[in-house]
Amino acid sequence: MEPPARGFFMSIRPIRLTNTLTGKKELLETLEPGKLSLYSCGPTVYNLIHIGNLRAAMVADMFFRLFRRAGYDVNFVRNYTDVDDKIITRARQEGTTSEDIARKYIAEVEKDYAVAGLLEPNHKTTVTTHMAEIISMIEKIIAHGQGYVVEGEVFFSVKDFPGYGKLSHRNIDELEAGARVEINEKKRNPLDFSLWKPAKPGEPFWESPWGRGRPGWHIECSAMASKWLGDRIDVHHGGEDLVFPHHENEIAQSEAACGKAPFVKYWLHSAFLTLSKEKMSKSIGNVFLARDFLTQYSGEIARYLLLSVHYRSIIDFGDESIENAMTGLTRIYEAKHKAKALAGAKRAVPDLRAESLWGDFVAECEKTREQILEAMANDFGTPEVLSAVFQLTREFNRISVEPLAQATPSAVLGAQAFIGILENDLGDLMGLGRLDPEKALADLARVKAARSGGKISPEQVEALIVERRNARAAKNFGRADEIRKELLEKGVEIKDGPQGTTWEYR
Repeated sequence: MEPPARGFFMSIRPIRLTNTLTGKKELLETLEPGKLSLYSCGPTVYNLIHIGNLRAAMVADMFFRLFRRAGYDVNFVRNYTDVDDKIITRARQEGTTSEDIARKYIAEVEKDYAVAGLLEPNHKTTVTTHMAEIISMIEKIIAHGQGYVVEGEVFFSVKDFPGYGKLSHRNIDELEAGARVEINEKKRNPLDFSLWKPAKPGEPFWESPWGRGRPGWHIECSAMASKWLGDRIDVHHGGEDLVFPHHENEIAQSEAACGKAPFVKYWLHSAFLTLSKEKMSKSIGNVFLARDFLTQYSGEIARYLLLSVHYRSIIDFGDESIENAMTGLTRIYEAKHKAKALAGAKRAVPDLRAESLWGDFVAECEKTREQILEAMANDFGTPEVLSAVFQLTREFNRISVEPLAQATPSAVLGAQAFIGILENDLGDLMGLGRLDPEKALADLARVKAARSGGKISPEQVEALIVERRNARAAKNFGRADEIRKELLEKGVEIKDGPQGTTWEYR
């Protein structure tokens, strides 16, 4: 994975991030100039991931893309939780081992990530391969007086960690009152949480100074982050449901173990995906699997749907958001199709009016690139990115009509510049617009046909368009009008333009 050329972005403008820790938008200043450490919490692998899990992974991928584009030497870690109560339960249900369940679903998640176009992180870590680091970190916490052992179970002492609650902005007394509903006689304080749990019969276990057992949920990320990124890291990402208690406890563990603060300089959290306004969750059963979406639609439709809304805003997953994604991609690829045809056409004799307009359009492309970079640098403003791209697309469509669509030198440069915006800017930063337009439009047409109930296939549409073209050539305009009406009745709208007839499902 070759990094992009350095320097060209950071020399333009700074990057600002909304930091959950402070609640403010802050200037990105890394701990080490030119380098950036990034950790993102991955899934617990006991089942296929749902579309909300995919959003979190895709947001982290977007962060990675921007930081690399900015010229940073990025060290990106994404983890898998491969030992957990849910994994153990699934193994019992299937009559196999936890290791087999975790291995199976890590492979399945990797398939979904590949289809969705995620870049490979520098490290993909698992809990079970970091037991030595986990045990070592727990020993340090105990040695520093912030952990204690009761009957083979190790707890973190929240009262001995000043500042607990600073990430979630919660008062420790209120948290303590809320925690009393789950009384555990082993704990000194209701808020104390488990760092190491004794093994129960039939569960996987590892040897430790406190007996056979396995780690608590929170300690794993602290240990893996420390192993690969150091005691202090620049950016930590996860879903907003992880702010408390998971990330709050990560801070406590990591800072207690190493004695350095802050553990993370910038905390970034992505919002939920809802289904009919209710949070999507495996535990309540209202999930739409990422695999089903990627199979029924495509990786790029998923990217558009999940990234077109700002990462800190909730997406209500449903027909409207899916239609918006397909409509947006159709507009992009129809314009790209025209641009490719124009860029590859036989050169025409320069026309002064056309040259002037296309010269202005090339300048507009540079302005749009600035807008895209500025929007992304301002806390990953993807809605503003797409707004700028569609404004440029409208301008391209306006001037790429006869007689201005002749392949004059400036027109060719304009078409090439427009393609560059789609592939090198929208494509590099959001993973959209890079596909061959003919293939992309054909795929979108098939998806729309399937969603329309299969009333008429793309092949049938194309056959009727050919018949209509022949009827018009024979001056049989009555039949041509009948075909247009027939297509409308079947849910297909056609448009005549300089590059021929295009169509889409309504």
